[in-house]
Amino acid sequence: MSKKPLLDDSLRNRITQLEYKGLSGKEKEIKKIYKESTGKETPEFTIYDSSDMGIGGKSGFDGAAIHFHDEKQKINEVYYVFRGTEPSKDFGDVVYDALGVGAGKQNSQIEDAMAMYEEVEKNFTDSSVKIKRYGDGHSLGGHLIVTLSLITKNFANTRGLNDAPVNLEQLKELDSDFENYVQVKTGKNERISSKKLTELANTYYKKQKATISHTWVKGEPMHAQSFPGSWYAGNKVTMLGNMNTEEMINIGEYPLKRLAKWNLFLKHDEMRYNSGVSNIIGGLSLVNAHVDNSVLLNIPSYVDDVKEKPLKHLPGIVLGTEGAFFLTKQAIKSPGVLVQGIKGISQSKQAKLHGINYVVKYTEANTMKTYYQVFDSGSQEEILLDYEQMKKFVYYCANAIKDKEANLNALKQYLHSEINEVFEAKKKKLKMKISREEASPQSFMEKADKDGATLAWFGQKRVAEKVTFDKTFDPLDDSVFTPVEEIISSIQEEVTYYQKFLEAFFQNFEKMMEADESVASDIKSMKEVVGGI
Repeated sequence: MSKKPLLDDSLRNRITQLEYKGLSGKEKEIKKIYKESTGKETPEFTIYDSSDMGIGGKSGFDGAAIHFHDEKQKINEVYYVFRGTEPSKDFGDVVYDALGVGAGKQNSQIEDAMAMYEEVEKNFTDSSVKIKRYGDGHSLGGHLIVTLSLITKNFANTRGLNDAPVNLEQLKELDSDFENYVQVKTGKNERISSKKLTELANTYYKKQKATISHTWVKGEPMHAQSFPGSWYAGNKVTMLGNMNTEEMINIGEYPLKRLAKWNLFLKHDEMRYNSGVSNIIGGLSLVNAHVDNSVLLNIPSYVDDVKEKPLKHLPGIVLGTEGAFFLTKQAIKSPGVLVQGIKGISQSKQAKLHGINYVVKYTEANTMKTYYQVFDSGSQEEILLDYEQMKKFVYYCANAIKDKEANLNALKQYLHSEINEVFEAKKKKLKMKISREEASPQSFMEKADKDGATLAWFGQKRVAEKVTFDKTFDPLDDSVFTPVEEIISSIQEEVTYYQKFLEAFFQNFEKMMEADESVASDIKSMKEVVGGI
């Protein structure tokens, strides 16, 4: 079994939290956090900060790497940490969120993340201990670190914290090997459906998925959203906080789609809603193609100028107001938009759950639940499975197999032995009765002809001297066995179903979780217990 990472999840969360203040020059703080978490002194470490490298100034990217190294203790681990969106600090984050994560049409921040990665990696060439890479990112930073780990394919473990998803169109553009794989599998490189891209990505990045996990606060807004091309790569999801918190609205999904199946008006509204979402994504693509990035980055300055000098911008304000009024009027006509709006207002307080502080808080309080993400090839959607419930079901299946096999053995015994034993006992009893009747023929005749009408002749009494019975017996009819055989067949089908489920469970999850040592060990123990049931 491989050595555990130097930093546990709680410690990594706190360092990601610290990254929002910048990790450059934070050696003292990191030593303090490490000592508080482990009770030990830190091994030697070096901090690499993107701002110190001159990377990310234009795009808004902000990341760091901490390299722990000690040849004697065989320690050689680097932790890449990327922070999330900070609109008040850097509007470049907002631009990238929209054009990069949303539309998949801008690569500025991920290119800077790759540039920083390549610069940092130049320092790891002279150690006899193999380097191990770990990645953590919150919000936008989660999108960046997961995308980077998929492209490089060499991270031991990557975690997204309340993270934005990977954009598959962007990933295809950045990872030429994946792009070639898509080309081979589909015969084309453009106009590939999101579902098909997701299916291909789940197959191509199968090995990398086993090293990626997500940590989400229940009810925070980011992970609830979906849009064309979005993908949460990875097998494990840890949900934090209150499990009864309602999930946030998904802006990318029509909220009344079940009712729309049976209502023509709502079906039309659903089409308009989905078209609007597509138009927004398409509009972002057009903005990326035709508007210079410097103009987009200057939007906050323009807004400040509008606030200070409204008369100067009066025509634009009027035009914007009219546009907003028109959009509001159109939205009011849409039941879907109204439902989303009302729901969004009622859930507005949940937005704060997106912050890194809540990830740290709930992890340290150990208020969490583990799920595993499985790609369902039928619906082509990711499904979250409750691990603890799944374990219970595994043991239920194993015990069900044990009980049903015992029932099967009993029924087979009854079918092949007891029915015949009952049949033979009945034959024996009847034969004994026949022998008794044959031994007293007169007694039998009197019982057979109670009034004597048949045997008497004008008062002359007749005496039976002999009575003989047919002593042959027909074999049991097949219809006697059929109900039992049908029951046996039905129970055998159930046993086979449970056996196949267990076989598939262990085959799939042993591979999926081989990178997660604690879960892999748990599954191995479970397999041994199940094998012994």
